[in-house]
Amino acid sequence: MLETEMKVGLSGPDLPVLVRAMVSRLLPKTSPSALSVDFTDQAPGADWLETRMLKARRRAKAVWAGDSWNFLLVESPVALVAGPHARDARQVLAELAPLPFFLASFASLYSDWKVDGKAYAAPILDDLHYPHGWGCAFRGQGHARLVSRRWLEFGPWRLLKGPDDVSLVQFHDLEADPATALAQAKPGHARMGANAEGGVIRSGYARKHKLDGFYEPKDKLLRMVVHGRDVSASEMLDACSLRLDGAVGPGQPLTRVAYVFMEPERARAHLHELWLRELECWTIEMGKEVRLDKDYRPTPVKPDWVKAVEAREAGATKR
Repeated sequence: MLETEMKVGLSGPDLPVLVRAMVSRLLPKTSPSALSVDFTDQAPGADWLETRMLKARRRAKAVWAGDSWNFLLVESPVALVAGPHARDARQVLAELAPLPFFLASFASLYSDWKVDGKAYAAPILDDLHYPHGWGCAFRGQGHARLVSRRWLEFGPWRLLKGPDDVSLVQFHDLEADPATALAQAKPGHARMGANAEGGVIRSGYARKHKLDGFYEPKDKLLRMVVHGRDVSASEMLDACSLRLDGAVGPGQPLTRVAYVFMEPERARAHLHELWLRELECWTIEMGKEVRLDKDYRPTPVKPDWVKAVEAREAGATKR
């Protein structure tokens, strides 16, 4: 199994609790060999975690001499851990699943990813996380930062499910050379970005569209009529963001968003992308409103590189 310097960023509902769990489960049991708190070197005594690292105002860093996870950087809202590690996504999944995180970012395994001769600028999962590299992960309520859990099943990536409601997204074959890995990863990076075509709702997301519609309090539903226009991916992201906020306005809780297309052919053209985001897709047929997404059941398609990785792993298991 290939080994490399692996870097992981984690964020969750309670950063000190997360850091304590990371130190307990991932890092050496000894005190670090070096400690820096708010850019000042300090002696790492036995109580280094509680009295020094977790008391930092801005950031703290601890380093160990070891051949596994040996680096910890804490800068709210993220804790970053790094060290030599096998290029084994399932092993990483098993190690991270018990930790109380919501979002995880995995930095690139390569320092020389370039596009048109310039350093590749990957999308970022959320504030202070690593730019997308070989993967990312969601745990529990962290999945709410996706436009829908359906997004996970239909992307150009490999999806691994772990215990404790953890979903790990692998963007490329971990044994691929840098150029091949980047070619495999770029489509997934884009679809798992916070851009209009992506499926991630970043913290502090600012909506760009005015979402006009009819609010139905009984169903906690915002119904928007569409006639003579297309609904952009950017508008869909805004609609998902509004649903995540959980309210149209004061006293108007929101759990559902529906688009009602006057033209059936336009509705069907939007059906898949709306379904992926769990936005309802309706149209008018024979004078009646018809919901198209309720019985829509597309089939996920795995990229060729995912099929090859799974076949290789299955062969290794048999040996």
